[in-house]
Amino acid sequence: MRIPLLVLTLALPALAQEHVHGAVSDKDAQVPVNQKHPIDPASPRPKGQDLFLQIQGGQAKAYVARPAAKPRGAVLVLHEWWGLNEWVKSMADRLASDGYLALAIDLYKGKVATDPKEAGALMGQKDEKWGDAVEEGGLEWLKSNAGGAKVATLGWCMGGGESLKTSLNDPKDVNATVIYYGMPVTDVDRLKTLRGPVLGIWADKDGWITPDKVKAFDDALTRAGVKHEFHAYDADHAFANPSGGKYNGPAAADAWQKTRTFLAKSL
Repeated sequence: MRIPLLVLTLALPALAQEHVHGAVSDKDAQVPVNQKHPIDPASPRPKGQDLFLQIQGGQAKAYVARPAAKPRGAVLVLHEWWGLNEWVKSMADRLASDGYLALAIDLYKGKVATDPKEAGALMGQKDEKWGDAVEEGGLEWLKSNAGGAKVATLGWCMGGGESLKTSLNDPKDVNATVIYYGMPVTDVDRLKTLRGPVLGIWADKDGWITPDKVKAFDDALTRAGVKHEFHAYDADHAFANPSGGKYNGPAAADAWQKTRTFLAKSL
């Protein structure tokens, strides 16, 4: 299996501090047929706890995985188009086992899909204003509960785009951003607001977040002066999720190790 390093770009982080909204949504692009893979409902059993965030407009469901000792950092976890399912919760558990306080938030108001048609409908109907409030509420909860630790955002697929959007909407509260094959942003002025580095994980066979889109994102981050690290794999979209039909075990393991290294350096 080919696991090429697509690009490694180092530049000084931007210092701008504007509050940016409406950066991007997965609704900006139609999902190709080959991405509409099924999902296996069998996933690791979560070890953390469900909770509710108090946000503007009501309550939002979330899941918290706590480390055994004082957090070495905190991570806001953003789900795929399926919703806040047990696989996403298990990934929060993995982050907690590495010493991070991990909060996985629910952008679908309690709904979880198990087939592509339902997932596509949920993604298309997602309340963007509500989602922004949930993301902001998640960051505030982490700031209040992580003992002053630095905070990163991390997401896959739809959640990868949301990870970036969260960092753009609240740059003062985010120290690092991890994007697994999520929709990029190429607006240089927006990207200049990011205060921390970006890790991008991509798939060369992705028919949705194509290599051309990744290249445009890389160029925009470079022009914005944002430190970033990209890795691309000989795999398809959603290759990191073992419960989906596009899973690539070796690529997923390598990508996760790079994620762990990036978080350790950044937080």
